[in-house]
Amino acid sequence: MKAILCVLYLGAVTFGTLAGDLIKYQSPDGKFAMLLTEADDQGVSIKLIEAGSRNVLLDLADTGHPYSEHSNLLWSPDSKRFAFFEDNRRGGSTTVYQRSGQAFEEVSLPETSDCKNKKNVGKEFGVGVEPKRWINATTLVLLATQEWDDADDPDKTHKCKQTTRIVFDSAGKVSAKVVKETHE
Repeated sequence: MKAILCVLYLGAVTFGTLAGDLIKYQSPDGKFAMLLTEADDQGVSIKLIEAGSRNVLLDLADTGHPYSEHSNLLWSPDSKRFAFFEDNRRGGSTTVYQRSGQAFEEVSLPETSDCKNKKNVGKEFGVGVEPKRWINATTLVLLATQEWDDADDPDKTHKCKQTTRIVFDSAGKVSAKVVKETHE
């Protein structure tokens, strides 16, 4: 009985938190954060705000449950850039933003190559890019995952993971380099 009450309580706390505004992932300098606002019974609006005034700087996404709970911001140590991860049923996507004056602008990331030695590709069912960490203020590590059914045996699946380093130079140019690739 105690276990059931505990589960019910934790469920109520989780859903209660999502029922109102929730501020998460504050920037290292404390000036910015992510705001999740319940949009309706099914959705959540995700925004970048000024932490003190709650002024909205960017509309990042409108997403549904449970994906909104796993969406996040990963800030560079100097608070000048952030990677926004938007979770979805196929794996999620990452968009990077850079501060320009008082605003943040989306950064066009360079294309990276597909997984090498990708074989017997049937139907792709998982494709995602997730930010893992900032090495420093100009270097972001992303993890790209691809999953697919085997064309010859639909009960067999394959997975490839690529770790990519995104580097911002002093002129604002962005480069990408795959530093590790694994297959399962």
